[in-house]
Amino acid sequence: MFGMLCVATFWWQFSWFLLFNTGSETVAGYLVKIGYMGIILIPLFFFHFLISFFKITEKIDRYLLYSAYAISFVFEIILITTNHFVYGFYKYFWGFYPKAGVLHPFFLLFLFFLAIWLFYRAISSLRKQGNFNLIEKRQIKYVLWAFIFYIFASSDFLINYGIEFYPLGFLFILIFLGIIAYTIVRYRFMDIKFILGRGAVYLFSLLTIIGLATLLTSFGNGFLPYISAQVLRIGILIISILCFQPVFQFFEKIASKYFYYPFYSSQRVLTDLGKSLTQFLDLEKLSSLIANTLSDTLKLEKVAIVLKDRETGRYENKKNIGFNGGKNPSFVENNFLVDWLRRNKKPLISEEIALYIKDEPEERNLLEEIHKEMKKNGVSLYLPLLIEENVSGIIVLGNKLSNDPFSEQDIELLETLSSQASIAFQNANLYSEIKEFNAKLEQEVDKRTKELTEAYEELKRLDRAKSEFVSIASHQLRTPLTAIKGYISMMLEKSYGELSGKMVKPLENIYTSNERLIKLVNDLLNISRIEAGKTELTPEEASPEDLIQSIIQELKGSAQSKHIKLLFEKPEKDLGKIYIDTFKMRQVIMNIIDNAIRYTAQGEVSISVKIWRGNYRIAIKDSGAGMTKEEISQLFKSFSRGKAGNRFWTEGAGLGLYIAKKFIDLHNGKIWVESSGKGKGSTFVIELPLTSK
Repeated sequence: MFGMLCVATFWWQFSWFLLFNTGSETVAGYLVKIGYMGIILIPLFFFHFLISFFKITEKIDRYLLYSAYAISFVFEIILITTNHFVYGFYKYFWGFYPKAGVLHPFFLLFLFFLAIWLFYRAISSLRKQGNFNLIEKRQIKYVLWAFIFYIFASSDFLINYGIEFYPLGFLFILIFLGIIAYTIVRYRFMDIKFILGRGAVYLFSLLTIIGLATLLTSFGNGFLPYISAQVLRIGILIISILCFQPVFQFFEKIASKYFYYPFYSSQRVLTDLGKSLTQFLDLEKLSSLIANTLSDTLKLEKVAIVLKDRETGRYENKKNIGFNGGKNPSFVENNFLVDWLRRNKKPLISEEIALYIKDEPEERNLLEEIHKEMKKNGVSLYLPLLIEENVSGIIVLGNKLSNDPFSEQDIELLETLSSQASIAFQNANLYSEIKEFNAKLEQEVDKRTKELTEAYEELKRLDRAKSEFVSIASHQLRTPLTAIKGYISMMLEKSYGELSGKMVKPLENIYTSNERLIKLVNDLLNISRIEAGKTELTPEEASPEDLIQSIIQELKGSAQSKHIKLLFEKPEKDLGKIYIDTFKMRQVIMNIIDNAIRYTAQGEVSISVKIWRGNYRIAIKDSGAGMTKEEISQLFKSFSRGKAGNRFWTEGAGLGLYIAKKFIDLHNGKIWVESSGKGKGSTFVIELPLTSK
């Protein structure tokens, strides 16, 4: 839009130049119309340009813009078709000058309204300081001054109303252009240099294509007369379209290679870099990739990547191209630099530090110190890499090979690239941390595994020694205990003669204690065989019902002595036989029923059997002490007893249920206990497969 404003201004001034130098009223009439066509468009283009520049986006401004276009179009129609806009001439000493028509004052009112509205909106925007950075504020300042001088050029409208003085509007326009030119050079206004450079490439490409088309036309007319002119033109048009892009790219490369002019698409650079960043998780490779991309894209002399070490907190150079002859200078010696980048979250450019000093005088000395360091190291720009409000690194850039300042396009590219690079470096750091953690974890796991293996082997050795000791000790105890049992039995049977009344009771107690010891020795031997893997089943076809009945007969006396009912709930029909080791199953069932009698103070113990889901189920239910969930979870472990066991039967060793579970496991069966809690009895359930053999 600024270009359109410049074209309209040139149109106006060039038409007036011709007007002042013509002597023909007829020519003057045409020139007046032509000149005013440009004048009518100037306030419209100025308005459109400035609302874009000031980032004004309210609906009312859009409506005003549309209205301004409509009004300007109406003025143009009136100018071309009638004499109501300008009518006749004044003839002054310098030449012809148009008279204002009846509608000319309305145009001045239109111009005046747009100027007042623009000033109002510009001041409103400036009050919103967050909308503009320091460079933009400087640009606004000079653009407003240029706008004011351009308005002074409207003093020439007085001559349209017969007030005679030499038109000096062109001087104010020259001042306007000078201010705009200074803003372009000093404050990167609108990237005009980039536009001109790219325009030159397009111009040379277009001239080349025109030259090519001319040569082809001449060649076709001279050597291909049998081809019609229409076909020839279509062929040349197709060739020209196909050749334009390669020719354009050729001139781009020439400008980039020999004039160090950076031609690039920010979107393409960022897309290509983003794809490449996903391929690396190594800090060195990432640093090289980003540094080389910036160097090639912006045509830079020097690039460095500085990253913060997560352990020491110091900033270290990861990649250096060109700075200090390839050595590693310290770019971050000043903590204020990091603090400034963290607070402002934007690049710090060497040539703009003077502006920041004016804007932040309290930091003058610190900024000047940074400026000296930048000059010393040949640094033009510091670009922060921010992660969660912290400066995780800095990209350091030197001058461009063309010595041009960084353009708005360059700054926008760098700010977007900064976000990509920050995330990439963070991912690389996290990956590095994970690798280090995994390596450390692997070492610890290997160390602990070795320790556990050694401990396990030691435990196995001790367990074997324990089992061997238990086995040997049990065998050694079994013989004398059997002998004691035999002799006491013979004494009680009076094989050695009559016993006095005082000797009978002690001998019976000795016999009972000896029986308990024999049972304990048998249990220990069973455990020793189980843990050594030497226990084997001797399955035979047998009826669990018959086995249970024989056990009940054996324990009936014990139950009656405690006034406990011992019941067997026989099924209505015979359940048949299954394959079991009758000796081991007898030991299991007897142990459970015996425990039920011991831990039941009053009530009954009932045994039931049934076929349940393909298994032979035996349930032994008592109305005894019951158990908690915690006791149930420990019940089938070796040397484990419920709390009630210590109260009802202190002599127990806690091995019976452990052995029972091992024997049931050998039968591929299951055993568990159910209890609603203390004082609510218990039910032991045994399930054996019907096909077990």
